[in-house]
Amino acid sequence: MKNFIQKPFQALNRHLGLWKEAVHQASLIEMARQRVFSAGIVMAVAYIVIAGRLIDVMALQSSKKIDLSAIPAEVNPFPRGDIFDRNGNILATHLVTASLYTNAKVVLNAKDAAKKLATLFPEVGYDTFFNRLTSGKGFNWLVRHIPPRMQQAVNELGIPGVYLQTDYKRVYPYAELTSHIVGYCGIDNSGLAGIEQFYDEKLTKSTENIQLSIDIRLQHIVHDVLINAIEEFNAEGANAMVMDIKTGEMLAMVSLPDFDPNRLNSVKAESTFNRNTLGVYEPGSTFKILNTAIALESGSATVNSIFDASAPVRIGRFKITDFKGKNRPMTLTEGLVYSSNIVSIKVAQRFGIHLQKEYFKRFGIMQATLLEIPEIGKPLIPTVWKEPTLMTASYGYGIAVTPLQIMSAIGTVINEGVQVKPTLMYQSDEARKELFIKQKETAPIISARTSEAIREMLRMIVRNAQVRVIDVSGYEVFGKTGTALQNKGHGYSGKTRNTFFVGGFPMNNPQVMVVVMLDDAKASAKTHNYATAGWNAAPTAGKIIERIAPVLGLQPTDEETQIKHIRIDEPPSQGFIRTSLKNQN
Repeated sequence: MKNFIQKPFQALNRHLGLWKEAVHQASLIEMARQRVFSAGIVMAVAYIVIAGRLIDVMALQSSKKIDLSAIPAEVNPFPRGDIFDRNGNILATHLVTASLYTNAKVVLNAKDAAKKLATLFPEVGYDTFFNRLTSGKGFNWLVRHIPPRMQQAVNELGIPGVYLQTDYKRVYPYAELTSHIVGYCGIDNSGLAGIEQFYDEKLTKSTENIQLSIDIRLQHIVHDVLINAIEEFNAEGANAMVMDIKTGEMLAMVSLPDFDPNRLNSVKAESTFNRNTLGVYEPGSTFKILNTAIALESGSATVNSIFDASAPVRIGRFKITDFKGKNRPMTLTEGLVYSSNIVSIKVAQRFGIHLQKEYFKRFGIMQATLLEIPEIGKPLIPTVWKEPTLMTASYGYGIAVTPLQIMSAIGTVINEGVQVKPTLMYQSDEARKELFIKQKETAPIISARTSEAIREMLRMIVRNAQVRVIDVSGYEVFGKTGTALQNKGHGYSGKTRNTFFVGGFPMNNPQVMVVVMLDDAKASAKTHNYATAGWNAAPTAGKIIERIAPVLGLQPTDEETQIKHIRIDEPPSQGFIRTSLKNQN
């Protein structure tokens, strides 16, 4: 009976257990279903976000991708025009390269990107990359001018928001040889010096080519001679220019020390200083040419006028003497040939302050002489122009000018009084014809007669070995030296000096002008312990003339037209020098 009663309950309990277990399993299945559903929702949302971001990057942001018009003008990577010398040799051009930039707005993982890029470009570094990748800017350069091998490596990284852009790197095939003329560009191809800066807009916006008047053959000759002169005379620096007197075209212009514009990171600041156009110096006795020209042109003296150089001239407590003076009366011609300070002063006193200032203005001494480069120095002119200035200016002290001004002013005297305007631009045949027409229509600053007399005096200086310049046979070289003590701001040192040579060839029909300056050339046994211009600047100029004359293709003149061994100690006859020379021969 008991078993009969228990069996139903046991069966019921068994069924209840099975039911509970079934309910529990159903609960687990439902919980799993809910979890799967929730995970599905989360995954769906994530996919939607990712898809949206990809659409933004690939579709929307790609339309905002930086194009060239979005790049600031100062870094616009357009190729610049080329720069050539007068014979078509390339002085400045560009190479096609690629540069790396970022649109920080579409960079997905800046840390990872910066780490990868820093591995390729350790010289830039992680911090720099990270800062630029997180700048939020639509355009930012990362690395400029990447070589092809590195371009491939960047492409293989495939970093979103990091791109390669075609770029152009400025290169200078002749490096140091034309550095002070052509100048250089910054990393963004904007001109920062020389022709590159002066014609920056023309070279960049119109991408026009520019042809200079420089002849790279002559440039090389001048550069080579000056390097040797610095070594030979232990000078601190040197500079020289060669100019076509008729057109003002600069055929060569060298300033040492110089620099390599292809490697600006290693350039010293002092090497970028252009001594020819930016430096201002007291010109010394080269100004005696101007002094003599004023005297002849104004009629205050003739070539035969006598000036007493027997005793020094005094200015207050100062005494002005001649270097190896003759200590006797001399003619105007002798005063220039023997470079007498005393004669120069007395000549200037005869024509006076007013005429001196007036002619200095006409010659271009009172204002900067311009050229197609921005590195132009302004002359240092006394604010008060009285008797002491009249006296010192007559022999090239008390006024500081650029060698370019010296070339322009004395070139005008040599060029039959027609003002010479130096230029670095090549003059075509048509431009030369127009220039000659204008010159004929323009009143000369001095007469052709005065110009001829000055050239003959300068020729006598060379022929009588008053300067130790090589007298290139058949080219009638003429010229004048100048030596000026350097003023360091605390007065004249008495030990350091600048030495000059100014001249040209040929005498009868001047074509080429040469200006040479040496900075603190030292005396030596070879120069007989002299450090004046006749022992260093003059022979340097002679070597330049000897080498450039054949390259220019100028034919030697008839020997009968040259002045031969003139004895200038004898009193010259009346009239201009040419007449007196013929009488003596």
